[in-house]
Amino acid sequence: MTAESPPLENRRLFLILVLLNVFWAPVNLMVHWAVGDGATPSAIALVRWSCLGVLLGLALATPQFRRAAKARWPKPKDALVAYLVGMALFGPSHVLYYFALTKTSTFIGTVLNTTAPLWVAAFAFLFLKERAKPSRLLAIAVGFVGAWLVSVGLRLPDLGQGNTAGNLWYLLGVLSESAASVIAAHLIRRASGVTILWFQVLGAVTTLAFVPLLFGQALPFSLAGAGWPAAGALAYLVLISGLFNFGVWYTLVEKAPLSLMVVSVLLQPPLSALLGWQFLGERLTPLLTVGTGLILAALLIGSSERRSGGVAAEEVTEDEG
Repeated sequence: MTAESPPLENRRLFLILVLLNVFWAPVNLMVHWAVGDGATPSAIALVRWSCLGVLLGLALATPQFRRAAKARWPKPKDALVAYLVGMALFGPSHVLYYFALTKTSTFIGTVLNTTAPLWVAAFAFLFLKERAKPSRLLAIAVGFVGAWLVSVGLRLPDLGQGNTAGNLWYLLGVLSESAASVIAAHLIRRASGVTILWFQVLGAVTTLAFVPLLFGQALPFSLAGAGWPAAGALAYLVLISGLFNFGVWYTLVEKAPLSLMVVSVLLQPPLSALLGWQFLGERLTPLLTVGTGLILAALLIGSSERRSGGVAAEEVTEDEG
């Protein structure tokens, strides 16, 4: 490989990330189907993450899986931090999303979700010392503009479509999940992705178990009347978007810069728009093509970045030095 050519591992990284986002795109659609079939949002969240915690625990108990995933157990202190991050940030972020959506619109939620890469990049700079190159900043900026065009268009969002308090709760959820991902990335590079994910999920389940008790009126737990559509949606949420997607994402975080990886998340608005048009009869705007083109351009810019070394190796050297 010459000095002028982009590293092959970046191209492979972005191909994997694109695949993950294709598999992640139906999440909201599956939640919509499950709710329409009688499952409440808090029930979906608790069942989803509880099942994922059990499956990950069973997998990690198998030597063959640990070898295949190159799983390394974290130190007790790091395991505790991962668990607390799940309790205090990751779990509550989902609580905030569901609570906010009872007071604001899903449209506003989509708009606020497009800001996640900006928060992750800022937190990664502050706490992971990731020094984003100009090409990475350009990729984030171009991708954000593309996602904005798909979600909002050539205008500012009409925040009057949702309750102001609900908008603020949703934004707090985005901030909470962004912070959780950055702290988890630091822990992952001291151990491994799947082990840190497991402890984080256990912490999230602890919080989600108390949601129906504390917020029963707004977020009750109920699966009454739920049938095969809800069961199929939950199976997807647990096995595909949960076990596979989160497992692979957390494994990639071991060596790839988080602020670079998160550029791929901007694929979600156009993919979600296409799914909404196909299955929910939602309207597509003419700006979908333009916005999608900008997002694809952002991915190309990100995949062309030249990296000098592995993130994980640098952190291990600092920890052991």
